[in-house]
Amino acid sequence: MKKLIPILLSILITLILIPNIYALEDDTSYEVLKQNQVDNILLIGRDSLKSKGPARSDSMIILTVDNLNKSLKLTSLARDTLVDIPNIGQEKLNHAYAYGQEKLLLKTINQNFKLDIKDYAVVDFTSFVEIIDILGGVDVDVNEKEVKHLNQTIKTCYSLNDENKGKIKYVNNSGNQSLNGYQALAYARIRKIDTIYKRDERQRKILTSVATKLSNTSITKYPAIVKNVLKHVDVNISLDKITRLAFLSHELASYDMKQLQFPLEKYREEGRINGDGLYVVRWKEDENLKVLHEFIYGR
Repeated sequence: MKKLIPILLSILITLILIPNIYALEDDTSYEVLKQNQVDNILLIGRDSLKSKGPARSDSMIILTVDNLNKSLKLTSLARDTLVDIPNIGQEKLNHAYAYGQEKLLLKTINQNFKLDIKDYAVVDFTSFVEIIDILGGVDVDVNEKEVKHLNQTIKTCYSLNDENKGKIKYVNNSGNQSLNGYQALAYARIRKIDTIYKRDERQRKILTSVATKLSNTSITKYPAIVKNVLKHVDVNISLDKITRLAFLSHELASYDMKQLQFPLEKYREEGRINGDGLYVVRWKEDENLKVLHEFIYGR
């Protein structure tokens, strides 16, 4: 059973909450904190439902806070991307997490894509459901093609938690829908109707909806929200980064939201290794990295 789970929830909640905890001493401190204009955080969705073997990272999204160009950027990394995993060899990107969890996944991403990401946030299926419910659900535009497959997946996602959740709820219509936790997880796991890249796009839609909802939530509700959310997320974000971003957090609601699927369609090809081996996504390094770096660090 495969699939997803992204979450920038706790990150955004924390960034907005922190200004209530840390106080600026003077304007100079604020200017110093603004000097680091681009911050990257790896959002990892861990598959916790596999019956055998270690979990893999079935969702990997780089959250970029670009203070220079005032934008939030989401870069989805295709799970099947063929990479060189340190001390392992060439395999799919999501295998790195199974071999060495966050540390090895970060090292693999940084070495293959020439980045320097140090911070991450991890959630699994159950955490995803819990967090969405804490936030009161998310609004997602569901198209007609997705409705049938969404409902087929809802039953599985509903059974993730043994706690009494009431009667199972399905999505009856297309269009803008308010999805609860297990419904949102089901939506993010849809994959058989199109491609892995469309699934990544659905995951980014959920994150965008979460960001919008948080920006419209009364700040008085943040302490209770963050207290509950952080119980479900594993993060290693440095205090320096949290503090620096926190002082800028009041501006985030006005930032543009930009998205990128990596590797790019015109610079990748899909197939099996040696004809009958692993199904992978091969990518042209120079062309892809040029676009990736420009997207993250450029305008």
